[in-house]
Amino acid sequence: MESFPVEIYEGLQHMSESVFVGLCEILGTSQQVALRRETEDIKDMMKRRLITYDENIEMLSGSQREGFRLEGSDLDYMFWPNNNRVIMDMSQSEYYNTANTALILSDSSESPPGFTLLQLLTPTTDRYVQSA
Repeated sequence: MESFPVEIYEGLQHMSESVFVGLCEILGTSQQVALRRETEDIKDMMKRRLITYDENIEMLSGSQREGFRLEGSDLDYMFWPNNNRVIMDMSQSEYYNTANTALILSDSSESPPGFTLLQLLTPTTDRYVQSA
């Protein structure tokens, strides 16, 4: 910011502080947001310890999962079968019993950022997995 006159620099600094205070009033402080995020992490860990092998896993995602509480924001949930495992490398397949676990290989080497190719490696009777 060396190229700006002192008055402009001070004005920008004041405006930045005002924006930060305003965001804290809307979203909460960075500590509050981090605490909400950590609380969701703990809830997810506890749920996973209680779920049976043939049930679905549920996970909150989106802005709520990230600790933001925005008025009018929707709730985003992800669900997936507990007996499905996504692996990133074929060598990971040796750690799973494929008789009762559907293995899905994730390959993002040819995909644009944020996308991946999923390949079902084991047969499954789950029609939702088959249709994906």
